[in-house]
Amino acid sequence: MNRLLHCAPLFLLIFWSESPSAATHRRPGPYVSQCAGVTLRASYIADVGANAGPGFAFHIENKTAKDVRLAEPVPSSAHWYARVGLRWLWRASAGRGGALVNALSEKGPMFAYQPAAPPDHTEYLTVSAHSSHDWTEPMRDDPAIDYRPSCARCNYPGETEYQAVFAYAYLPNSQEHVPDLLRCGLRSTPVPMPPVALHAASLETH
Repeated sequence: MNRLLHCAPLFLLIFWSESPSAATHRRPGPYVSQCAGVTLRASYIADVGANAGPGFAFHIENKTAKDVRLAEPVPSSAHWYARVGLRWLWRASAGRGGALVNALSEKGPMFAYQPAAPPDHTEYLTVSAHSSHDWTEPMRDDPAIDYRPSCARCNYPGETEYQAVFAYAYLPNSQEHVPDLLRCGLRSTPVPMPPVALHAASLETH
């Protein structure tokens, strides 16, 4: 049973890395392409402040000539990887809409969250044309970015380093009309993470 648990993430990685023609008929939708002119960056923070514990600093830059609006939460998903030897292997994903298992494919299509009914109380983040927006987010306040590189029975033997990729992808319900809503996907570059023991100790102090 443990052997199967060790192999499950690798099986999923192989499944999602198939050629586009082979996987097109089996992948769920909808999918969006990565944005051009709008970028997302992230970095790890050991202590966000005010006893909030560890979290991340996020930066969205809008280089286009139009305002863009994003449905909260931003980012909407996180994807965790562990390095074993020379390879980065997928560990887990959380949240909704984004890069899914193939987050390390920088230019690949991204799964988008699309509500089945018009949302009642969606909040939006607006980034003006030729401007940027910065903010920090504690992990304890957002399950979509909570650090989950391992579990009791699914560690890879020999894993030594960890990283995360954050993503955003949202498509509105057909009855949801939001001006300037971003309809393409954002994906951060891999964010280096601390060793598991150090992160656990940081959580215990908060």
